[in-house]
Amino acid sequence: MITSLVRSIKEDVGIPATLHHVLQIHPELRVGLDAPPVDIAASSVVQWHTWADLVRWELRGWRYDGISYSAFPVNGALFSDFTTCDITEGWECDIQDVSGLASSKSDLKSFSTLDAMVETNAQRMITPMSRDKLGENLAWKEIRILHGDNSSDYFARYRWDNRLFLMNDGGSHHFAAARYIAARLGVPVPLLGSLRTYRVNGPKIAALRAEFDIFALSRTPAASNAFLEAMRRFRATYISTPLPRPFDDRRAILLPKAEPRSAKVATALRSAGFIDLGEHLKQLLARR
Repeated sequence: MITSLVRSIKEDVGIPATLHHVLQIHPELRVGLDAPPVDIAASSVVQWHTWADLVRWELRGWRYDGISYSAFPVNGALFSDFTTCDITEGWECDIQDVSGLASSKSDLKSFSTLDAMVETNAQRMITPMSRDKLGENLAWKEIRILHGDNSSDYFARYRWDNRLFLMNDGGSHHFAAARYIAARLGVPVPLLGSLRTYRVNGPKIAALRAEFDIFALSRTPAASNAFLEAMRRFRATYISTPLPRPFDDRRAILLPKAEPRSAKVATALRSAGFIDLGEHLKQLLARR
């Protein structure tokens, strides 16, 4: 009771005492944003290009309105155009340029290279190592990027990752086998299709960072509830939204720089070693 009263007094004079306590007893709130393990699944790349759509449905704000601390609506346009997508039709590359795929009967996340998948799960497709075997694999109709002018397959590159993916609906093993044989025989295999290049939007990131301090926090229920209660007691405004896969067990917290209490929360989080998500996003721009 006395401790709670002391914290309340401190919060009245602008010290986020309950928040400091929560950060101590809930160390799980602090999370990292390390790059996921490299594998050949397009879905393993951090899905920043889906964040704006995710935010549109799950963006929440909390603030003190002079009477109570409650939720308030946040315009989803806050994150609109977070990424851009440039589409290049009739784009050409060689089969060796492709590093990963969108789908397969194999578990793409279990392999770091397409060659490893073939060697493990499709030996019969690369034996014997010959031009005839290469032609047999390339003739497989489910490699849609090679068969048909209206192929649903396309290429994708995420500039924060920079590898090239074939976004395929089928034919993964025959494609990877053809790639494997072609590399060892020194045979070029040209590919032609649509390329989608995704980039993080520099001006949007700059605008968000100018208005908010942004941090990554865990979405663990108990810790998240404790954080909300600490923010309520301190009457600090913040906006919350889940992060995209594979960081979907984490969320972004946006603290308005113009509001003194929110700025003090930012100082507390920074001092406690929380990831500055705004800085992380800025660093993504350097990978373009």
